[in-house]
Amino acid sequence: MLRKALGTAAFLSMGLVGAAASGAAAAAATAPESGAFIVRLGRDMVGVQSFRRDGGTVDVHQAGRTPRVLQRHIVYDMADDGTMRHFSFTVTDPTAAAGAPPVQQVDATFSADSMLATVGLGANAKPLHVAMPPRTVLLVGSSPWEMYEGLSERLAAQKADSLRRPAVYVGGEAIYWVALRRLGRDSIEIENAFDVYHAKVDRVGHLLHIRPLHGTQQFTVDRVVSVDLAAYTAAFAADEKRAGAMGALSTRDTVKVSAGGAALWIDYGRPAKRGREVFGALVPWNAVWRTGANAATQFKTDRALSMNGTTVPAGFYSLWSIPTPTGTKLVINGQTGQWGTEHDPAKDLYTIDMNVSALAQPFEHFTISVEPNDSGGVLRLDWDTRRSELAFKTLPN
Repeated sequence: MLRKALGTAAFLSMGLVGAAASGAAAAAATAPESGAFIVRLGRDMVGVQSFRRDGGTVDVHQAGRTPRVLQRHIVYDMADDGTMRHFSFTVTDPTAAAGAPPVQQVDATFSADSMLATVGLGANAKPLHVAMPPRTVLLVGSSPWEMYEGLSERLAAQKADSLRRPAVYVGGEAIYWVALRRLGRDSIEIENAFDVYHAKVDRVGHLLHIRPLHGTQQFTVDRVVSVDLAAYTAAFAADEKRAGAMGALSTRDTVKVSAGGAALWIDYGRPAKRGREVFGALVPWNAVWRTGANAATQFKTDRALSMNGTTVPAGFYSLWSIPTPTGTKLVINGQTGQWGTEHDPAKDLYTIDMNVSALAQPFEHFTISVEPNDSGGVLRLDWDTRRSELAFKTLPN
């Protein structure tokens, strides 16, 4: 649908790798420049954006598909050292009638140590005051790539092999961080509090190709010369009208079941395969996995359970797992409510072997299920062509 809407030649031309850099890094930092990014999650294109840098101003226009098709206009105004002076963020619905109000707005001004923002529209607008260290990087969750590229250009222009700045996400108050590290002449690592990326760069620091290494935001990003934003937006909207909104990239689901007299509850995120290799790639071997997406998977039982010889008392836990080429270990942790990248091994309570088998038909979405029986049940983790399962029994009170 997308290719048909744009035309084959236009579609292919937009996928070209960005033009090679010219001039020295110092000149690139001051000369006006423009470019674009195409963002994918697996085989699915989830957003496109164009940008222009002119002095300390970065002007971004973005069209995204999740949770529904929306357009975003972002303007950063920064001093030469990267200190923010003004920021605006406007979200609009491209299918709305002419003159319709924005879906969301943020406008922010900055002092030496804080940001004062207005978040929302009209009577519903609310002030937000955030204490910020100097040169804090302001990140939009759906479009951080221009800010990452600005930092990459600064890294390319300096002698040191690393660069670290405080960071805050638009709409939030917590101060995080973002760090860049030079890996070679044409590659860097970008890391924040949640994610790690590998990026191919040119001599002045343009981000040519970004691939995820670890974390929640498993996006692949390509820099291109330009995009026809209106054509992409129309194609996204047509796809949404035909097939429905893309929605959250990893939906949340809940399992509630009575098994052998025990009331079980599991809350988890459901990532999709989206054409990607899952185990051994997206989910690395021999590493702790959140067993889902986004927030940590949570598990409650009101009765003690015997799981492969291990007694798990009634309680509230988080579930993790360690997949290997030949098996899976279920890790039951005593901490709850944390993000899925915040596994604390000191709070692991039980590690239990699961049985692994091949599925006849692949599961597109990660699925947790419980098959109950009179004495307990079977816990199953299914994704792609792999099933991990663990039989359990409910113990007497």
